[in-house]
Amino acid sequence: MKRNAFTLIELLVVIAIIAILAAILFPVFAQAKEAAKKTQDLSNVKQIALGINMYAADYDDMFPRMVYITGVNLWGWQTPHTWREGVLPYIKSGKATYVDGANSQVFADGGIFATPAKPSSRGVYGGNFNLMAGNCHWDNAAGSSRCDQNTANGTPNGNAPFPSVSMTELDAPAQIAALWTLGIHPGWNASGDVAESSWWWFGGNQWPPVFSGPTSGDKYDADSVDWPTWAMPRYRYSQGLNAGYGDGHAKFRKKGSFNWCRDIYVKGKTHNWNDNWDWLFDAGSYCSAYAR
Repeated sequence: MKRNAFTLIELLVVIAIIAILAAILFPVFAQAKEAAKKTQDLSNVKQIALGINMYAADYDDMFPRMVYITGVNLWGWQTPHTWREGVLPYIKSGKATYVDGANSQVFADGGIFATPAKPSSRGVYGGNFNLMAGNCHWDNAAGSSRCDQNTANGTPNGNAPFPSVSMTELDAPAQIAALWTLGIHPGWNASGDVAESSWWWFGGNQWPPVFSGPTSGDKYDADSVDWPTWAMPRYRYSQGLNAGYGDGHAKFRKKGSFNWCRDIYVKGKTHNWNDNWDWLFDAGSYCSAYAR
């Protein structure tokens, strides 16, 4: 009886066709997966930005603070309350309890506070330091940022907390970013409380500053123990990031187009020091093209 069967050549042809189709489709699947993560990340940023706006609506149009503290400033995981916890009641997503000795503290972690690319990391979204006021003025004698108003002998030392920032102070709410994705410190599996917002780092820690390209702040695009990577923008999706803006909207920004001059600085504001950086926008200066 004659049997019908595939020849070796036919089998090899079929296998070759399947291999070719797989080689074509797998990158498409990977791109689709990344696009889905980027969309989820954008949704997270949008909801947090709206939470910030709702917070401001209840607190005299004031943005939340970087940290809410009494006495000497505490940083990172020691910080009892940050801007994330401030907006948490308006978002109701990602609540976790962190127990520190006898103190049980609620931290905004997980949920929409975690980007899909780093779901287990706290603080991957950082707030703009120019909008979310820092702790206190730097105390040169103490070598730290202390919030005590007086020295031991009762003399004012000028280390009062920086004032909160009002939404009415934004000259361009739709252009100034309130939050964006940060790098991760691998040892902490976390980022900072807020995003670094100094022109010095975005200019590439060099003089004269360069605000785009590999020698600019883009060079810090990494998850690393090296400062300031865990406080700088992290372009996790299609060489870009999602940023939430002062008016509550969110959008995707390609690496190189997210610019300190346009997207981060607020006229007359600094990130945590007493310097005024408006001079960077003077004619012929490094941000003159973005003067508002």
